[in-house]
Amino acid sequence: MPLIVGAHPQNPSLSLLARRPALRASLQSRGIEFFIHGAGAQTIPLIALGALQLAGTGATPPILAKAQGLHGVVFGMSGPRPERGGVVVRADSSLHSLADLEGRGIALMPVSWHTQFLAAELDAAGLAWDQVNAVELLPATARDAFEAGLIDAIVATDPLLSKIEAIVPVRLLAQPGQTFTNRSVYWAPQQVVCSHPEAVQALVDAIAETDRLTAADPQAAAHLLDGVNGNSAAQWLPALLARPWGIEVPSVGFAAEQQTHADIFARFGLIPSPLDVGDTVTTAFPAGGTH
Repeated sequence: MPLIVGAHPQNPSLSLLARRPALRASLQSRGIEFFIHGAGAQTIPLIALGALQLAGTGATPPILAKAQGLHGVVFGMSGPRPERGGVVVRADSSLHSLADLEGRGIALMPVSWHTQFLAAELDAAGLAWDQVNAVELLPATARDAFEAGLIDAIVATDPLLSKIEAIVPVRLLAQPGQTFTNRSVYWAPQQVVCSHPEAVQALVDAIAETDRLTAADPQAAAHLLDGVNGNSAAQWLPALLARPWGIEVPSVGFAAEQQTHADIFARFGLIPSPLDVGDTVTTAFPAGGTH
């Protein structure tokens, strides 16, 4: 049986890799296939169902997966992602700081890095999770409600942010990079990592190559994504230009950040109890490595 990698719009590296025929064929020869789907928020249930074996998401799902009894292991990560966007309010809003969000509604993308980012920012600002009304909404619905003035704030980055700005002037209250490095991570159930190290290494090397190609020609990469998630190549390009490219071995610093945020999650009631996430990373798969 092949190992299935999930490719969704929230992870451009895997979305692009799935659309590069030569690299995709090379992975097929190693027993790796792609499942192109519409929402990264569905990664944990897809893995739990056995529909996926390898995934790329933000850093939050591996924490949530372990809290749900699914032991995943991060085998690769991007550099910090200085996304254009973050916690956004309307430009005419009376809200000027995170502290002003107490008691206010904030929309965030389901089962995504948005939860980790917002929790870390609220903690740094001295607010608890239950002091705001943070609710998961599908991005299109959140955008509609924000543009209609029905919610106070939204966590939004490009290309969604650019669509919002075309309708409503906005102001930024917090941006990833301070309390949360906002990395893409590549992970799989522990059993898959242990049983198929050659396949994991092949995927790491393919991600490194597709990212190299994207960095060298972002416009060509944007054209590969034309129409994905309803965005044109022109709408994809700013997001591609803003991202770091390349895959790194998960660092000690990343593991420490994940543990800090798992502790915040437990304190905020976002996971049932304190969780040791030290075993959810591995340094065994450097790009260009062999197994």
